[in-house]
Amino acid sequence: MSALPRRLGLVVAVVSTAIGLSLAAPRADAAPEASVRESGRQAEVIALAMQVAERQQSLSTLNKRADARDRVLFGYRAVLATYGYTGDPDKARVVLPLASYDVSAGFGLTGPLWEAEHGGQDFGASIGDRIVAVADGVVSEVAYAGPYGLRTILTLPDGTEVWYCHQTSVSVAAGHRVEMTDEIGTVGSTGNSTGPHLHLEVRPGGGDPIDPMDWLRAAGLNP
Repeated sequence: MSALPRRLGLVVAVVSTAIGLSLAAPRADAAPEASVRESGRQAEVIALAMQVAERQQSLSTLNKRADARDRVLFGYRAVLATYGYTGDPDKARVVLPLASYDVSAGFGLTGPLWEAEHGGQDFGASIGDRIVAVADGVVSEVAYAGPYGLRTILTLPDGTEVWYCHQTSVSVAAGHRVEMTDEIGTVGSTGNSTGPHLHLEVRPGGGDPIDPMDWLRAAGLNP
């Protein structure tokens, strides 16, 4: 793209020179036919100059739009990187739910802390830390859910449910459409919790939970 405006600038310079030469007054002894031909050439040169100017203006507009998109993508790339995705922003489909965390209790654990097998992955964080949507989806439920505490359920386009549990506050309501990295709520310690953390569950088709770490890694992340 950088070479084309330079070439067009050269064309404009040449055309401008041609206009200057062509617009010189015809000799007094010139034949009428010569004057007509000279006027025709002048009109052609002026029309060409106008076309080149219009094309330059169009290219300038396109360049400005491309620069603006690059700035937007640069900012979006930084946001995605904050949540664990460092690839092509146009290919991003899943991110991590927190910008900062410590991995704690994992999927499938059993013990006195849980009524049954641990169905998700715990991410230790501070009270009030921002929790984001891991993917585009629709909020299907926001409610207090017993041992899960304050819970938000996000349903993805393929039917997968993502549960965000033990929140201290929420930023969405049932029926809201959210995009990846939109805020869902904040980290808390509500329900059956021994300290502030996010309990994340992933349930394909709304069925039994699977290991969230496997799901995140399959999406190209490294939690």
